[in-house]
Amino acid sequence: MIKAFLIQLGLYTTLYSNQHIWTEDEYKKGLIFTPLIGLIIGGILYLISLLLPEFLEGFILLFAYTILTGGLHMDGYSDTLDGILARRGRDRALEIMQDPLLGTFGILGLIILSLGYYSFFPSLGKALIVLPLLGRYGALLSVYKNKYTRLDGMGRYFVEGVKGQLLLIWLPITAFLVYFLLGLAGLLGLGLTLGYSYYMGRFFLSRLGGMTGDTVGFIIESSQLIFALTFLLVDIWI
Repeated sequence: MIKAFLIQLGLYTTLYSNQHIWTEDEYKKGLIFTPLIGLIIGGILYLISLLLPEFLEGFILLFAYTILTGGLHMDGYSDTLDGILARRGRDRALEIMQDPLLGTFGILGLIILSLGYYSFFPSLGKALIVLPLLGRYGALLSVYKNKYTRLDGMGRYFVEGVKGQLLLIWLPITAFLVYFLLGLAGLLGLGLTLGYSYYMGRFFLSRLGGMTGDTVGFIIESSQLIFALTFLLVDIWI
């Protein structure tokens, strides 16, 4: 299981250089660690935030998050926006999403995402710890009993590898951490975020015929933005 964890850590963060030749089975076994990797990223961001003066927090935390993740899911987020907002048919949308050139919608989406992170990160406090965890749990939820819409690609291993047991293991852990760190406002934000993640999975199933690696990245980043916004709003009201 250590090798499976290191495979996931090397694929989805810059914290480890993955030199292993891995198999599909090893990758799927490592999916159990997906939320844990989010928790590691969040813990690092929170520790960094404790060391920063207020005027630097937004910029440095956004920079650190991008470096830690290698911008991988941001790339999927922008590609998905280019494909979906082009308002073409399914096949054309999937072609656009595979185009290495970034389109107008992708650029605008990245600007909005970055501004959101820049604005929200300094105010999140301990919510930074669970933010990347929730984005990745939301991605797992979105692909559960979903389909992979391409013929090949590593995203297929992710979509086909998520089982109900994985979600059941991490749901109470996630809920406990959120409540312990953030209280009722965190739980309300969690519920809204998971509802959004599940809905987007069904949306992509209807619109594209299933999920791709890009749509997984989109759900991770947009779910994190949704949680940050809803948690901060609910925290003000409660």
